[in-house]
Amino acid sequence: MTTLEATLFTVGELFGEGETHYEIPIYQRNYAWGVEQIEQMIDDVWAVAQADADDYFLGNLIVARKPAGPKTNVVTFEVVDGQQRLTTLFMLLTHLKVDPRARLTYQSRRNATHALTRLTTSDDDEGAGIHAGFKVIESRMGKFKTPEDRDTFQQFLEGNVQLVRAVLPAQTDLNKYFEIMNTRGQQLEQVDIVKARLMSYLRNEAGAVEDDRACFAWVWDACSQMDSYIQMALTPGDTNLRDAIFSPTWDRFTVSQFDDLLPKRPQARTRSGASRSTGMSIREALQLYARTPEEPAEEDAENRRFESPIKFPSLLLHALKVLRGTADEDDVDGHLDDSKLIKLFESEFKPLSEAQRSVRAKQFVEVLLQCKFVLDNFVLKREFTATNADDGAWSLKRLTRGESVPERGGPTKVSARFPNAFSPGTGEREDTPVDDATREVLLLQSMFRVTYTSPRTMHWITRILREPLFGLSQQGAADSILCVLRTHARQKVQEAFFTDAQPTGFNIERIVFTYLDYLLATRGADPRFSPDPTFTFVYRNSVEHFFPQHANGDDDGWNLVTPDDEELHMFGNLALVSVSTNSKFSNNLPPYKANKTEIVRQSTKLRLMADLVKSGATWDKTAIRQHDQAMVKLLREDLREAGHDV
Repeated sequence: MTTLEATLFTVGELFGEGETHYEIPIYQRNYAWGVEQIEQMIDDVWAVAQADADDYFLGNLIVARKPAGPKTNVVTFEVVDGQQRLTTLFMLLTHLKVDPRARLTYQSRRNATHALTRLTTSDDDEGAGIHAGFKVIESRMGKFKTPEDRDTFQQFLEGNVQLVRAVLPAQTDLNKYFEIMNTRGQQLEQVDIVKARLMSYLRNEAGAVEDDRACFAWVWDACSQMDSYIQMALTPGDTNLRDAIFSPTWDRFTVSQFDDLLPKRPQARTRSGASRSTGMSIREALQLYARTPEEPAEEDAENRRFESPIKFPSLLLHALKVLRGTADEDDVDGHLDDSKLIKLFESEFKPLSEAQRSVRAKQFVEVLLQCKFVLDNFVLKREFTATNADDGAWSLKRLTRGESVPERGGPTKVSARFPNAFSPGTGEREDTPVDDATREVLLLQSMFRVTYTSPRTMHWITRILREPLFGLSQQGAADSILCVLRTHARQKVQEAFFTDAQPTGFNIERIVFTYLDYLLATRGADPRFSPDPTFTFVYRNSVEHFFPQHANGDDDGWNLVTPDDEELHMFGNLALVSVSTNSKFSNNLPPYKANKTEIVRQSTKLRLMADLVKSGATWDKTAIRQHDQAMVKLLREDLREAGHDV
């Protein structure tokens, strides 16, 4: 039997092989990581480095060795899985001025390969995704407070961050493997271990422990289907069971206690198969991937157009926080660190007796089910339709029962409907315009989503999951979520901007910009500037100086604000924009920037600044100070309304 060649490398070792060439094949998509994925990788590595960990496993790199050419010692590996991670690491090392000895190229994509060789010297449209990704890296790495922090990060990245390079056997059908891996996704060994341990804790005096474990697995597996609404995932193809658990309208709980769910469990084996109690080797993982996945149920295909804001390990940690009820520790990032999933569950269950563990495990799966219901029906998603298929659009919709359609020669088919989450009506169509309550909750949630991109910092989701939303009207649920999120946002703004001397420039945290944009979009700045009901948050992580730091000396007015003027870095001269926007704005003066409508619309604060310039105002030191005072006043007034002392 042909064996799989698997070797553990540090990042430094992986890219330190001088006669190694990694090639991204043509059947792979272009580089597509954006702000969220890149920042999460950097933040994860930095968090582990600060914790003085010995190492950090980043994942697997699946490759195939290509036949060697004549008279060469170079070994070329075709990258089957892991190219996004590999390319990001390559760019990160380049930014850190580490010259990777191993080569990385894109097969039949000269522009992409060329972009990798000119990361620090070009920002043209060649390899646009790669250049955009490199700018995200530059922006995030620029936030390290000291050179020592940056050195610590680099040393840990090169010497302690590890990957397994698995070389497939020579006869492997690479296209097939690539297709299977993209379908299956990545294995979650810690999730499997936690599941097995919790199931092992279950006890039943009547001796029906296997029934308890089967019920636990049924709920757990349904909750793990993150891009499927729980109403569908828990009762696939069984509308009668759905009626019983989620009411005849499918939009509320009537059964959520473990003992009540037990007799309703379908007797058929769950789709995920048997539980695994141990981790898998690389070879076992590949064998699992190689199995042909089941096609989703016909009724399930429609609701899979939605993408959850978090993955299953994060949901488990949010549910654990809700179970603990430790609201005073909500903002501890370590409580949402999925690399510590097993340890966090051990700390909760290990001190308990056997009987207590059994009760606690049942309580946890009840909380998990309730959290999944709230997450699906009251927390935003990305929705992919024919009109927004590429990147999706923010969506906040609940699942309800649709129409019953008689099938010729068969049973009646009942469809699902996805109305706006907080619409007061019943039976409304999916194309009904977004109601005011849903729009405001969606705007506030999307503000948090683009502000805190790392899963371990998404404490705002815990706050929603903890809210007692069951039994409330749609408007009542919206008001409850708005209240808890506004309170959280105001607390963060006060801590970031009003505790000591107000920060300037790149030291201003992202929440200050995004919350101000939210206020301007919903309230307006003053009677001259009305709220913007069309404003939508997009991912932004680059601080833009409206009057540039290095103005073009050939333009009139280039010296109205100089690099030595403190106004240059004041909040009044800054806005938050996307990385690509920042490079396009470059060193142009405010009158030029004000007319770039597609860019200006990213930020209500930036739109306000642009409108002032277009109305005839000169953007100089006086204008910056006036705008700064007006924006800070707006933030102060909002915080004081909530009782904050600022």
